[in-house]
Amino acid sequence: MKTQLLDYWLYLYLGCIYLVPLFAILKLNNGDTRFMLRKLLFPLEYLIQVKAEQAFSNSRSATRLIHILLWCVSILGLVGASIPLVALNEPMMKHTALLVFITYYCMLAPITFWFQPHANISTKTK
Repeated sequence: MKTQLLDYWLYLYLGCIYLVPLFAILKLNNGDTRFMLRKLLFPLEYLIQVKAEQAFSNSRSATRLIHILLWCVSILGLVGASIPLVALNEPMMKHTALLVFITYYCMLAPITFWFQPHANISTKTK
């Protein structure tokens, strides 16, 4: 029973780092078609990119620096997922698949946004 509850915790955690930002992106619908597949695979990173571009006036170097720093901090994603497992003395071997998926997801997401096209905020017509 405890193992199933903790599996639900990990699914909820994964939903919070994937599904909630995905619904926010679908609701946002700002017409940005840059790397649509990457945007749908890593919605949390895309939202971070949009906010960083707004905060730093579309500075590519500042946005890239944010993603590089996020990569350094993203290992905390695994720590957040495993806190209940450690607190309840649950063997992590029973949840290896979900923990590995969360780890690779958190580590791969910032890397995919290191190099990206510049945001096209104002379209100039001649």
